[in-house]
Amino acid sequence: MTSFCPIFMPVFIDAGEPKSVLGTIWGYFQNEKEVETRLKEEMNPFFLAVAELAENRGFEVDGVRGGALNLNLNGEFAAAVDETGAMNYHPYKEVFDMMDEVAKLREEIPGEEPEEGMKLNM
Repeated sequence: MTSFCPIFMPVFIDAGEPKSVLGTIWGYFQNEKEVETRLKEEMNPFFLAVAELAENRGFEVDGVRGGALNLNLNGEFAAAVDETGAMNYHPYKEVFDMMDEVAKLREEIPGEEPEEGMKLNM
């Protein structure tokens, strides 16, 4: 059995340029796909795993800022997960339910070794 789920979104057409509505919608989805691809390229394997876990639990990934993966819930900040697995969060039940799994992911996925600083050769 197949089902149909229509997508309703506002489409603004500039009267000066003839554009098709489908072309406008296609461009919107292409831009969204490019943003998603760029975000995934910027994330390390741990952040990618946490992002996938969070999306499966209904969170929206808001990118990496200040060294932390930011997660939203219903359009509002819910949590920020840094590279150590530590979390800054609002006390939402959904965040508490996910904490143990984030800690488990941190144990399973090795972190990047810190690079050594410059050495002075004498």
